[in-house]
Amino acid sequence: MSNEPLDLLIVGAGPAGLLASIIASSIGLSHRVIERRDGLHTEPSAHVLKTHSMEVYRRVGVADAIVARSTPVELQRYITWCESVGGLTYGRLSLEGKKGRVPRFTRISPIHSCNLPQSELEPLLHARAVEVAGHDPVHFGTAFAGYDEDGGGVAVRMSGPSGERTIRARYLIGADGAGSRVRRAAGIAMEGPQALAHFLAIHINSDMRPFLTRNPGVLFFIRTPTLDGFFIMHQAVGSQVFMMRFDPETTPFESFDADACRAIVAEAMGAPHDFAIAAIDRWNMSAQIAESYRAGRVLLVGDAGHRFPPTGGLGLNTGVEDVENVMWKVAAVIRGQADPALLDSYERECRPIAIRNTNQSVANHTRMREVALTLRAEDGPAAFRAAIDELRAQADHPRFAEIQAAIDDQVDHFAFLELEMAATAEAGAFVAPSRAVAMPVPPTEGFEPSFRPGAHVPHLWLEPGVSTIDVLRFDRFTLFAPTVDVAGWRAVVAALPPGGLPVAVVALDPATRGETASAADYWGDAPYAVLVRPDGRIGWIEPPRIGDRATALAAALAQIAGHRADEHAAEVA
Repeated sequence: MSNEPLDLLIVGAGPAGLLASIIASSIGLSHRVIERRDGLHTEPSAHVLKTHSMEVYRRVGVADAIVARSTPVELQRYITWCESVGGLTYGRLSLEGKKGRVPRFTRISPIHSCNLPQSELEPLLHARAVEVAGHDPVHFGTAFAGYDEDGGGVAVRMSGPSGERTIRARYLIGADGAGSRVRRAAGIAMEGPQALAHFLAIHINSDMRPFLTRNPGVLFFIRTPTLDGFFIMHQAVGSQVFMMRFDPETTPFESFDADACRAIVAEAMGAPHDFAIAAIDRWNMSAQIAESYRAGRVLLVGDAGHRFPPTGGLGLNTGVEDVENVMWKVAAVIRGQADPALLDSYERECRPIAIRNTNQSVANHTRMREVALTLRAEDGPAAFRAAIDELRAQADHPRFAEIQAAIDDQVDHFAFLELEMAATAEAGAFVAPSRAVAMPVPPTEGFEPSFRPGAHVPHLWLEPGVSTIDVLRFDRFTLFAPTVDVAGWRAVVAALPPGGLPVAVVALDPATRGETASAADYWGDAPYAVLVRPDGRIGWIEPPRIGDRATALAAALAQIAGHRADEHAAEVA
């Protein structure tokens, strides 16, 4: 057993675990990542990277590499509902103007959403983790076997190529996916249905460009009397996957051998196509949230804490918000800059977001039935086949309009800014405002940026190419102060009691702008200081009648950090 404990032991080298490693290294936390697999994921899995996830990746220095490798905008143009990829198209949802560097994103962020399969994302995250750490922090082929906790940390048991061993760490991060062994060892149960549906996943490698020229898109929903599934075109040339709903009670997974799967893919393609089967797998569509995100010195992130239906692409992205939220908090606690009670705010802030995202994913899945109803897919095989034959025979059949209307109603599933951006927390480690907060930008697709505590700091260009998001650091607070007050606030910060998380003062001129609003618009009647936490969430805004600035700021920092919160609550207000 090592005598000197690590700060963190991270279990799982998926997107959440690798991001946690990058942030840990960037703020000087000693850590190790263990992964029971022999390497990174080789199959595409998740592929949608929401805008806020890309903001976090921008902060850790990997966004440019992701953008360079992501699906070209012209191949993300439509979501298609069809009899087969090469056959009859029932209708298409247009995503024109909703992908890539378009006004929809530039008005709210310095970056935009991307489409990149997990098997391509993980190597980029791993390379960055190695670069920031100065060595490879990931130990592959090493399985988590259990842990014991005492007052000073955890003793983690693991097995690997060199046999069994135990390593001590101050905190244990469970980033080991939906079947999390860490979660089970901590005795944390899941809440919600375990299986909404069962899916077969047939991973193939092929050149899809001939089909995508006709129907450019990443996603093809295929429905016939014999097929109910969807094709994800992770790469135009390379990896694709067909997901098909099946009933394991009537058709066991074992019956889907290579020949059967080749026939299924051929039917889903609907036209001659040369492909190689890379893997055959299965998965359960579930909607579950861990009843707790923390058990003592164990913290869950990513799929270890929540399992969503894939409808909406929220799983990986919710994990990014988890990691962003918890890492600065655990670092502050380890360094004595915050009370351990700060870690309780992780669950208070992130679990409601996961619940919202679960509900949205389930709603997306349920709403998809509207398209099936207009197709007559639920009227029985014979009626459905007759309906398809009618559509094939009559290009202007009136049912096409019904189908298209139902498809257009799915737009929030695939393009909704509220779910693209960081969610606003309703309770947690921030101070309620004692002044009215301006809301200068009308809500668009549910998203309305502001300086409200609990919300993520809005994107404003401080200088060409440098956003408010770019000056944040995971090991300090950032105080955005009106330019005329910068000198005074820097003097206040310099006089803060020692021992807390550092605060950097950044000047914010009233004319500083994003695409649709300026700092002055967000301030409203008068400029004021805005304290932003290391994760980008606003922790406190200067009250209109502040009195002594030093006392008020110190009290706000103490309340956020969990120190003497009751004692300072009145002073903050």
